[in-house]
Parts: sequence; structure tokens; C-alpha cells
Amino acid sequence: MKNTMARRGMRAFGSGLLSLLIAASIAGAQDFTDKPIRSLEIRYDGAKTVDESRIRNLMSVKAGHKFSAEKLDDDIRSLVESGLVDDVRMDGEEYGDGMKLIVEVTTRPSLAGVGFTGNSEFTSGKLAKESELKPGSPISDALIFEARKAIVKYYNGYGYPDVTITHTLQPTNRPGYSDLILNINEGEQNEVRHIVFRGNESVKTRVLKSEMKTKEKGLLSFMTKSGRIDVSKLQEDEERILDYYRNRGFLRVSSTGFKREADTKRGRVNLVMDINEGIQYKINQIAFAGDMKVFSEAELLQVLTLNPGESFSSKNMRKDKTTVRSYYGSRGYADASVVEDIQDAGPGMVNITYRVIEGRPYRVGRVTIEGNNKTKDKVIRREVPLKPGDNFNSVDVETSKKRIQGLNYFSNVVTETNPSVQDGYRDLRVIVDEKNTGQLSFGLGFSSIDSIVGYINVEESNFDITNPWSFRGGGQRFGLNLRLGAETQDFRLSLTEPWFLGRRLSFGGEVFYRGAQNLSDYYEQTNVGAGLFLRKPLTNRSYINASLRYEKIRVDVEDNVPADSLFQEIGGKFTRPALELSYTYDSRDALQTPRKGHKFETGITGILESLGGNSNSFIFNVSGSKFWNLWFDSILELAGSMDMVETSSGPTPIYDRQFLGGARNLRGFEYRDVGPRDPATGGVIGGDSAAYATVEWSFPLISSVRGALFYDGGFVNLDSWDFSFDNYHSDFGAGLRMNLPFGPIALDYGIPLQVPDARADKGGQFNFYIDYEF
Repeated sequence: MKNTMARRGMRAFGSGLLSLLIAASIAGAQDFTDKPIRSLEIRYDGAKTVDESRIRNLMSVKAGHKFSAEKLDDDIRSLVESGLVDDVRMDGEEYGDGMKLIVEVTTRPSLAGVGFTGNSEFTSGKLAKESELKPGSPISDALIFEARKAIVKYYNGYGYPDVTITHTLQPTNRPGYSDLILNINEGEQNEVRHIVFRGNESVKTRVLKSEMKTKEKGLLSFMTKSGRIDVSKLQEDEERILDYYRNRGFLRVSSTGFKREADTKRGRVNLVMDINEGIQYKINQIAFAGDMKVFSEAELLQVLTLNPGESFSSKNMRKDKTTVRSYYGSRGYADASVVEDIQDAGPGMVNITYRVIEGRPYRVGRVTIEGNNKTKDKVIRREVPLKPGDNFNSVDVETSKKRIQGLNYFSNVVTETNPSVQDGYRDLRVIVDEKNTGQLSFGLGFSSIDSIVGYINVEESNFDITNPWSFRGGGQRFGLNLRLGAETQDFRLSLTEPWFLGRRLSFGGEVFYRGAQNLSDYYEQTNVGAGLFLRKPLTNRSYINASLRYEKIRVDVEDNVPADSLFQEIGGKFTRPALELSYTYDSRDALQTPRKGHKFETGITGILESLGGNSNSFIFNVSGSKFWNLWFDSILELAGSMDMVETSSGPTPIYDRQFLGGARNLRGFEYRDVGPRDPATGGVIGGDSAAYATVEWSFPLISSVRGALFYDGGFVNLDSWDFSFDNYHSDFGAGLRMNLPFGPIALDYGIPLQVPDARADKGGQFNFYIDYEF
């Protein structure tokens, strides 16, 4: 028995009907439902332009699986939506005690070459290079879209905002291959000289300009790319301007948008926007209407951002509508809708009525994952709190998307909810687009502490130790870092499992080596050891961390140290077993260049003789940082730390003492040059108590470069629990924050202000370092 069915055109009939058609067409008189698929064969109708392994990777159905029309439904979608396949047909045959599934595909042609018409400003060779099209690649819709987008962006970069591109495919004499012809309409060259607003009586022009992504051409345009016109971004700028007004009560603001007016200089234009502000409105009354059974009006009024007496704000109104929908969505009312009705209520006053249609509650049906050719299903599913049979929760759908995006394994994540074949259920479909999760970097660098340094970094954020030789797809994090510098040598090998024992519990370990000749002029230190840690999330923003770290430490005192120096007492070989417990809360909106939020950390570390250590010491730490986003995208940061060491078995070992100075705390002083000193040599010997604080204001200069002004202050005292300000040192300075292609770099120049220890005053200090935040 054999039955055949073409599938591509039937996708529009809906998932349930398509599944039934597949089952009926393939099964025919013979019911294959739940029969094992003993063989799965891929056949090609026409030229074979897509490798068979790639076709199989796009399918979830495999040999050995039971026949399921629903899974074939999903696979047909995956094949067609990949853009690599034009048509799919399914054949079913009896095969022993099961069935043989035959998948016949018509694949897209491969690229023979690329040609251009209409291009006079740039050569075809240059445009072909910008398109990044490679002969031999299947001509998918996504490939053509990315090529067109790249060329449009290239033209935009040279002041051609109106460029449009169409394409045609021309078959060649080579079977299965076609030429791609891109037809270009370049338009006129335009660059922005001035941005002008007319009618803006309530808002200053500079404020409106700051809301725009489009900028005027300036002296640094070759770096900042200012002056360029992107039509889509300019339309977004128009809406940003109007939304700025609406968020401040100007409900009826209107404009005809930006017009381009020719400037005296050829190729330049002025952007002019006429604004009719209207009057500023306040809210008189807010109410709810509709047949509401799940929540009362009083309950919903309590969660709103807008309140009577305040200025109208479209942003807050949208936020309130989302909040109300989320409240219903958390109870399973996936179709709940909220529509605002705004009515005048006298001069400068409006009433807002939110009309609610609750709909009906749903449960979760099927949860399907698509697009994960490397990443295991379980790695994605464990980030989805919704399981089949659960009460449907639209908030959890959004949470799932954010969690999966947060893995940083995928360039795009889409979550869709669709009607299920079961009445009263909603299916959840998660579609991911995988990206490269491994990084290999090596090269030479420079810092003010270490001079020249060579490094090799190997990182894989989607590692799988159980999957040789690929080692990918398990959601583990692997790192190998080697750094060789004039003053330091580092080696670190680490592995982390973020879902230990199937729970949201991170378990990891590392082995490390560190040789440091930059800690002091009077000794060198070498650390070698290993560590284990266990981290438990408490909330979305906080976690506790427990770790065990075992180190062998060697301290070598320099030969030229005088016999009466305190440094003579610190040398030797030591064992440092450390138990640490810490708590972290982090609400920052980004790791790099955070603009709001704060981070707080506190912890205690115990080094115990009972575990083989050379001392009984306890180290207490409290640190934190807070960020505010101010005018013109400037950022104010307040940060600081307090550390204290208590040792009950003699003096604190040199490797556990506290120091200040350098790029990470007091930038106006040399590295580790603030603290109690050795009377014989004048070198800093460190203390048992330390604290510092810093205030920094950064502001944008050009794209990817920010300026900074800062003030630092702190002290190191000899004894434990001594937080007196007698040894308070401070500095001020300025710097640059550069987000370069190879990493974020900071350059600071600090000048000492208060220096109670004159030996610490060595004039202004340059600090050059990699500006990573953690």
C-alpha cells in the first residue's frame, strides 16, 4: 500500500485539519497511528541542492519513533518555513511490523552567481562583497532578505536614504543553479545638515533632538555615522517626538512629519517638522466597564500607574492596559482584551474608561520546540514554566521567552500560542534560531598594571560534556583562559551546570594557576588550586552562593629586602582551604554600561586550620553599586565596598590582607599603594580593614565612546573592625569608556586630593584596562 499527499499549500487550513489530512492521506486504508517508523527515506524531486542531513535535522520525526500526524505537521512547517524547501510530499508504506516513511522534497535552487542592475554609485564587485552571498548556497528567502538588507544599509551609510532593491532569479544551464539579480534604484544622495522644529512652544528643540536616533552631520561623522538618513528610523523618530508630547499630557498633538528641504550645500538637506502641540490634559476620572467577573473594578484600579489629577501619559496608559491583560492572563484568560475610551471632561481634562472583555480560561495543550538543531529539547523546555495540562498563563509565556533569550544561544526567539485540537486548551509553540555559542579569541593586549599581555580564551556557553566530539547542546558553560603577561600569568579551566540534578541550581568547578609579580616590589606570589560552587536562585534578581576553594600558595620574598623588614615574615608555602557563603541581589538593566538598577553583595569566607589551612581567618565583605540614567543619556554611578579580616591564629597572611589603589578603586594612586607600610622598606604591607567609595558621571561623546568624571575615596587600616577615617585617601579625575569591536576598554587619569601618607602621592596616574562589569 502506498499513498501520497502534497503538503505545502495546505498549511493555511490550520494545524488540526492538516494533521487529520496527513493521517488520512498517508494511512489510507491502513491505519499507521502509533505504529513504529522503521525507516525514514529522503527523496528529491529535481536537483539535490540541500544536503540530506540538513533536511533530517529540520525534522523531529526519526526512525524508531511512533507515527504521529501531529509531528509530521510540525515537520512540514519546519521544512517549508526554513526557506530551503519549495514543496514537501509524504509517502507511507508498510515495512515489516511498522511503516516506511518517505519524504519527497523539492528544494530551492543553489546560487550560481549574483548580478546587479541600476547601480552607478558603487561597482557590482563592491556590492557583491557587501552582500556576503556565497555561490553554492541554497537561495532561501532569508538569504535574499539579508543580502538586500546589507546593501540598503551600505547605501544608507553613504547618504542614500531612498534606495530600493528588488530581485529576480534567472535559471542557468547548470541544473539546480540560478543567478540572483538584484535591481537597484539608488535615489538621490541626502545628508542631514540641520534638524528644525516649528511650533514647539512647550518643549525646547535640544530636548526633541535628544529623543531622535537621526542626528545632524558633524565633524566626527566619519566615526559616529551622524547625518545619515534611514527612512524607517526617521519615521520612528517622528513617532518618538509625538509620543514624548503625549507622555506629558499633550493628547491631541499632531504633525505632518519630517520634510526634507534642500540646503545650500549640494547633497545636504534640512529636516523640518511642524508641530501642533494642542493643550495639555490632566486626568479627571478612570473607570472600568464590561461584564467583569474575575476581578472587580476596585482591584484593577489599585494596580494602575495613572491616577486622577495627574497629567495624561500615553506610555503609562499602554503600561496599564498591559498590566490588566497580564492580570487576566495569569488566571488563564489568554484572550482577555482591554480597549481604552478617552472622553473630554471639561477644559484640559479627560476621562479614561477601560472596556474589558474577559473571554474564557484555558489550559496548556501541546508545547513544541522548533529550530533547535544543536541544543537539546530539555535545555529549552526547562526554561518554560508551562507544562501540558497547567492552567494557561500568558505571563509565563512572556517569562519563557525572556528566559530562553537570556540563555544567549539563539539569535531570535518566538513564542506563539495557538488554538489546540482540544477544546479549552491553547498550544504553545517555541521557535528558536540558533547562533554560534562558542568563542575563540587570542592576541596581544596592554594594561597599566601588566604592560604587554598575550591571551587565549576559549568559551562555549552551550557545552555538553556528555556529547563527544561535538560537546554542544547541553546548556553547560565551559571556559579555558590563558593569560601571559610581563607581571602576571593566569590559567583557568572551568565548567558549570546551570540545572544541577534537574533543578534550577548551578553547580560548577574550576582549576586555576596564577603567578603574580605585580603585587609588590618586595615579594612574588603563586596560587594554584581548584574550587567547587553551588548557586541557588532566590528570585529572578537574587541568589545565594556556597563555595569550597582549596589553594596552595607560595610567597617568595625578594633577596634585597632588609633583615628587619616585616616582609621577611611573610614568605613561605601555605595551604588555604576556604569556605564561602554569599548573597547577591542584582537589578541592573545591563552588565555593560548599566543605566539603572543596583547590585548588592555580602558574604563571609572562612579559612580554617581544621581543614588543613595555615591560619584561622574570617573575611567579611559588603559591596554595592547604584545607577541612575540622567539627562542626555548620562549615567550617575555610586559604588563602594567594605572588607574586614579577623585572624585568631597570629597575623593575617599577606594574601588575605586588604589593599587599595589602581584601576578598580582609588584611581589616583598606584596599584595596591594605599595602606599600612613596612617601616624598613616603605612598601605597603596591607591591613585588616578597608573601605572605599566612588562617584562617577559618564556621558556620551560619540557613538560607542563615553566620557567620565569621577571621585574616589577610601582607607586601609591595620586592625580588624577599624573603620576610622584617619588614613582617608581620595582622588578625582576623568576618563573614556570605549566599546570597541574587541571589547570594552576604559582609560582613566586620576589626580590625588587627600593624601595623609605622603609616600602614596606619586602624582597623577593613568589606568588602562578592560572595562567588564560583573
